[in-house]
Amino acid sequence: MISAAAVLLILCGVGAGCAAAYPYFSYLRKLHGVSFTPSPQLLEYPAVSIVVNAYHEGDLVRTRIEDIFHAAYPLDRITLYVVNDGADKATGDAAKKALKDSPIKAAVLEPKERLGKIKCQNLVLSQITDEFVIFTDADITTKPDALAKLIARLQDPEIGAVCADLIPVGSSQNVTGSEGAYRSVYGKMCEYDSQLDSTYNFNGPLIAFKKSAVPHIEETIGADDANLALTCIANGYRAVYAADAVAYELQPVSFRAQYRQKVRRADGLVNSTRLFGSAYHEKRAVFWKQVFPRRRWMLLYSPVLFAVSAVLLLTGFFLWSLWYGTTLLLIGVVILLFSLIKPDNLLSSFILNQIYLVIGLAKRKNIQMWDRVEK
Repeated sequence: MISAAAVLLILCGVGAGCAAAYPYFSYLRKLHGVSFTPSPQLLEYPAVSIVVNAYHEGDLVRTRIEDIFHAAYPLDRITLYVVNDGADKATGDAAKKALKDSPIKAAVLEPKERLGKIKCQNLVLSQITDEFVIFTDADITTKPDALAKLIARLQDPEIGAVCADLIPVGSSQNVTGSEGAYRSVYGKMCEYDSQLDSTYNFNGPLIAFKKSAVPHIEETIGADDANLALTCIANGYRAVYAADAVAYELQPVSFRAQYRQKVRRADGLVNSTRLFGSAYHEKRAVFWKQVFPRRRWMLLYSPVLFAVSAVLLLTGFFLWSLWYGTTLLLIGVVILLFSLIKPDNLLSSFILNQIYLVIGLAKRKNIQMWDRVEK
């Protein structure tokens, strides 16, 4: 017969699980039928400064520069800055070779001491006079019209920042499939937030913004992309997701490398959420009262509640019966193994991302500089 303690633990476990799942069910209820907002036609081509962030990128930086040359945007309206953080010789040589006889105005900045991505961004931002700025990583390529679509969004005086949609590509089918499954829902969630008001779950590899909306990015704590978006929103502008501005992001070559990258990203997003926990702007009241609390719950509380729920349910079922407890434990182990062996589906991607968030919450390292993962 089941004991009162077992019943209490099981009920508490179910309650914790429901509380953890609440923001996800809230999104799933809203996402059905969400259609992506098309970018408007670009009426004129303003001057834009593009900053390529590079750290030990080697020839990838050359590929990125050449990809920018093929953008469907007047090259005489572009000023390009390549930041070779730490002055890596291979990266610097590749960038300078690509920029030899460049059709656009360009400069290579090479701080000898490694600064980290956000400090490099602020260093260049302090030198830029253009109102429209694009931050991009070296490990992506884009559709030719991506740049124009991002700038077109910024024609709206309410919008201060916009990020591109990312499509994962790479040599590892499991890694790429896992990221693809995750992004199939991630993009819709960001689009829904953007239609309500704003999102801060930005894709760092390609972001466009107005310098007046983001004159400086907090560089002591948090993630570069989330800090940029949250600064924009805190200053009274919208930060939105552009699903039709497409970039292709090169993925890590192994699951182990992806794990390192994902934990770092989780750490940064968690710290950004904490950093801006008390921020507010009346013009963005919908974001601060609806979007931000839901996202904060998903990032800071849901992972812990899922873990607590699992422990309470296991303990309760073991108190009820050794057989029931063992069965539940085996089911959990099978699901976890399935997620690790076959990560290229939505369930596995969800489970793994909860694990990454728990690790990010537990470590709380505030990672501002990291070793490059192999891609």
